[in-house]
Amino acid sequence: MCQQPDEEVQSEGVGQKKETIMKIDIPEYITKHEVKRICSAIGISDWTELKEAKISLEETIVVQKLVGGETLAISAELFRDGLEVELEHGLSFSDANVTNNHPLLTGKIVLAHLKEMLDYYVRLHVAEIEGDMLKATIANNPEKLLLKYRLLIAAKADLSSCETKNLA
Repeated sequence: MCQQPDEEVQSEGVGQKKETIMKIDIPEYITKHEVKRICSAIGISDWTELKEAKISLEETIVVQKLVGGETLAISAELFRDGLEVELEHGLSFSDANVTNNHPLLTGKIVLAHLKEMLDYYVRLHVAEIEGDMLKATIANNPEKLLLKYRLLIAAKADLSSCETKNLA
């Protein structure tokens, strides 16, 4: 069921009456002070100061090596794509910033997705473009739709390449 987020959600289970679930404020578990400390300790810039989800390749490699696991099975560029996708959530939506941009915890989120499938972020890129195409269609914007369609062709070619490598 598609639903817009609300402050209160009506919940009704099978054989149960309706109840209202109140929004709960979740405390800040990872402080900015802790993020600053870890950034300094591992020799990267202070990620609490990020204004956009752009990470240098050098910093990506530091985080990738420390996180390890399946992250080492992909290129640093693909790992950076994952970091930037995850950082984008918190930078765009402060109420969704789970890690306060902690580099190792953000890297662990990327790792969790890579454990599902190594091409997770390639597939996500395709899905995001398809979502943008839907928005362009709804907005009756054929120019943007054409631009996104061209991006979709390239993204699907990348995905096909990944799938071919995974099958080999």
